[in-house]
Amino acid sequence: MTQSTSTMEMVRMEMPERSSEILLRSAVICLTAFLTVVDLFATQAILPSLTRAYQVTPAAMGFAVNSSTMGMAVAGLVVSLFSQRIDRRLGILVSLALLSIPTALLAIAPDLTTFTMLRIAQGLCMASAFTLTLAYLGEECSAADAGGAFAAYITGNVASNLIGRLVSAAVADHLGLASNFYFFAALNLAGAVLVYYTIAQTTPMMQMGPAARSPFAAWITHLRNPRLRAAFGIGFCILFASSALSLTSTLSSCARRCRLARWSSASSISCSCRRL
Repeated sequence: MTQSTSTMEMVRMEMPERSSEILLRSAVICLTAFLTVVDLFATQAILPSLTRAYQVTPAAMGFAVNSSTMGMAVAGLVVSLFSQRIDRRLGILVSLALLSIPTALLAIAPDLTTFTMLRIAQGLCMASAFTLTLAYLGEECSAADAGGAFAAYITGNVASNLIGRLVSAAVADHLGLASNFYFFAALNLAGAVLVYYTIAQTTPMMQMGPAARSPFAAWITHLRNPRLRAAFGIGFCILFASSALSLTSTLSSCARRCRLARWSSASSISCSCRRL
């Protein structure tokens, strides 16, 4: 009886420590996710201002801003091919540090072509950090902790979508477009510092049992699984609809502002002519 009571007391003492540890870990994972992809969404909020700054159509600016997704698609495939050879911590750290370079250079991009190339470079860095972080969580978290870890990472992604847009719009409105990009470059460096102090040094998991297959063979195996195909399809539809609606609303708002600006300019010219 005494032994049972002492065991229960020890469990009660460990529960608060365990809860605080999980909360801190979730907060770090969430913040890392936020700082990884915040650049993807933040620039969309200032699309009307960018359209005026570069004197291009909303459609052209929309393509340039969202060209980062092309870099993300390429980086995701490349990282999956060489993931077994990439140190997780070093890869995430380098990706976030490098991400700050094209982000800062966007502040001085002279034309739309340069802007587009820098956005693609951002996508390459963001997807590399994103993919390696997910691999790290999958390898280092236990089965019991994996669900909470991935939920915290997705929460950070969603938060970056909303908060990133609000912060970007506020910074650009008060400090200008250039200061906006410098601010987010600083956030990228903050993410690298966070990873440096919070992610432990690890080595990629080695395949157990049969010899490792080529990545293409693994992809074919996954695609033959009907449950995985369904999961891939659901994920594609959700992200496609979310991105399409976001881009459409942003472009519509940008087009309305451009029409209002032209109408205001034409009205001013008309008034000046009448005075003359």
